[in-house]
Amino acid sequence: MRAIRIIYFVIAILVALSAAFAIWIYYIKEGKDLLNFTISIVGFCIAVLALFIAVRTYTSIDSVNNITKMDGNILDNENYVISVPELVNRFQHSNEKELGEELFKSIEIKLKKESDTAVLFADTLQYMIDLIVLFPAVFNASDIDKLEYRKRMDSILVEVERRRGILHSISKGNAIQITETIKLFKAVVSYQSFVADRNFNIHADLLHVRGPILRNPVTKTIYHNYLGLYFNKKAMYVLSSSLGLKDVDILSIGGVDLLLDKVSSISPSHKEDAILYFRSACEQFERAHLACGDDIMWPGFIDYNKARTLFLLSLLTQEENQWLKIMETAIESRSKLNKMIEDVLTVHQDAKSYVNDTHLRNFFLYQEELARMVKLNILLGTKSPNSQENLSINYKGTLLSNTSVEDIQQLLKPILSFSVVEKYQRELVDCLAVRCSNQVC
Repeated sequence: MRAIRIIYFVIAILVALSAAFAIWIYYIKEGKDLLNFTISIVGFCIAVLALFIAVRTYTSIDSVNNITKMDGNILDNENYVISVPELVNRFQHSNEKELGEELFKSIEIKLKKESDTAVLFADTLQYMIDLIVLFPAVFNASDIDKLEYRKRMDSILVEVERRRGILHSISKGNAIQITETIKLFKAVVSYQSFVADRNFNIHADLLHVRGPILRNPVTKTIYHNYLGLYFNKKAMYVLSSSLGLKDVDILSIGGVDLLLDKVSSISPSHKEDAILYFRSACEQFERAHLACGDDIMWPGFIDYNKARTLFLLSLLTQEENQWLKIMETAIESRSKLNKMIEDVLTVHQDAKSYVNDTHLRNFFLYQEELARMVKLNILLGTKSPNSQENLSINYKGTLLSNTSVEDIQQLLKPILSFSVVEKYQRELVDCLAVRCSNQVC
């Protein structure tokens, strides 16, 4: 824009100087030959006007090209990865409200001030995709106004569509990556909203995303992971509806036990549908694993999702699979991630060090503890109370059979702000207390 203004300024100066020079010449000749002078001035003005139109056309074409070109945009970068340390270091907020406010604010600023061209808009969309995994840290927390959260998210989606409409009106050719990424983001937000309300009859928004078009490893990973979760939730909806377990958490100890009792009564058609959905989910999780490559964060999420899917599939098919091994891999991945986050947030001061306790850190600790608790829930829910296999069940390397209930309570890691883990821990203690009172464990 600055170069264009300089060109226009130079043209204006030339016109003014030429006009002044022509008038000066005219008066020197004492007003003679007025007709020739008038024709010359008119011709000069026409030439200047033609120059102005030519420059204007050139700059307009150049401006359109600058706005719409997608060369080197981040959505096409096949080596892109999320910088988890950067996110953890940036969002060092102590509670979910502050974190949510900063997440929304950062997105809104990028949309309004850093999205004028297609390349910049692509950067903004990638930034939003990177933050997808952090949104549950806000709306899954206990002390959050979900209505206000959705209102703020809706305003962001409106602005995204407005920006997309502007680019689409100028040029349709380069918009396909942007269009599919927006569809992916909206579909994931919709999925997260449904799951937060414990509604497993998920809308098919993710099926509208043309996944094979996506090139960026992060967007491909998120697409396949959430498509797998979509199929997982469809299967769980079939199970819960068919067996009358709509209000039951089927991954709790009691829920697993109840599911074992009822699973044999599922109708053949519902069983076939659920198996189809669970197998489709596993296929998508495998593709997500391939797409994420050496990413340090996503394997923990993908393996956890695949492990619980495989467990539910094994109940329907009566076939052994690797759910436990994959769950342990997920726990290990999440544990490594939390160790890295701890290193990032460690502050060294006056020969002492401490870890800055942020809400985001608690969220990732919650994810690790959730995987540990779901593993224990499944093992305790599927084993008979007097089974010898109970003797090998452990928590962080400690055999539960050799540990008193009081010691287990001390061993369990409390996670503030996330009620699901607290509920599972309380149920675990109650279950072990009952079994111990019956002299079983």
